Amino acid sequence: MSPTEMKRTRTGARVPADGPALSYQGDLVDESAIIGQPDSPAGRMRIKILLTAIALFAERGYETCSMRTIASAVGLRAPTLYNYYPSKEALLVAAVDFGMDNFFSYVLKDIDQTDRSERLLEIARRHAGYKLRHQVISRANDRLIDPQFGKLFFAETDREHFRRRLDAYRYRIHDLVTDFVGVDDPVDPMFVTVAIMNQWDRAAYWFKPDGRRTIDETLQQILVLTFRLLNADLPKASAS
Repeated sequence: MSPTEMKRTRTGARVPADGPALSYQGDLVDESAIIGQPDSPAGRMRIKILLTAIALFAERGYETCSMRTIASAVGLRAPTLYNYYPSKEALLVAAVDFGMDNFFSYVLKDIDQTDRSERLLEIARRHAGYKLRHQVISRANDRLIDPQFGKLFFAETDREHFRRRLDAYRYRIHDLVTDFVGVDDPVDPMFVTVAIMNQWDRAAYWFKPDGRRTIDETLQQILVLTFRLLNADLPKASAS
């Protein structure tokens, strides 16, 4: 993903030089990553505020990113931003919840309707596919859910809330991993769970869209590696 030319607003917010599109570390945020775009202007503005908060909090740091900076980046006056979120703390919590909601909606939508024997494969395809296709917002989200970031800037109740959400997702995958890796196997099923999830997550960092392999080819390679970690063959429907 090629960097775009950036400029700074009068409050220090980094925005693309040729327009108001969102960015993180110089790369444009793909707003198509958002599931269920709202129809109302207020709803669309709320999404824009949340995406901007995710990008700016992750890039500049929570302490140095003010509500005025975020308001300027989305084209609002600072007092107007408080009509949407009463404080910077509330905006941070809402932004992280929004990032999780969007990702989980993409990965888990109707997943229980998938046959259990194919469910882990489908989650792997969606999880890694999201990271490959939406690298910029994925990296920014990862920064905000990092435990060290949470210790610094989240209240204990909020840290516990986010921990429970992440744990619920991890244990859901762990439950499916135990269909392949038993408690008597040399490697603990939770170790395998963490390993394959890390493999999916890291795709947002090393994959180069202009590299030798396409997204679909790369995703297929990731699925093969996932099932090797499970000591299982990739289902034939996905191996072709």
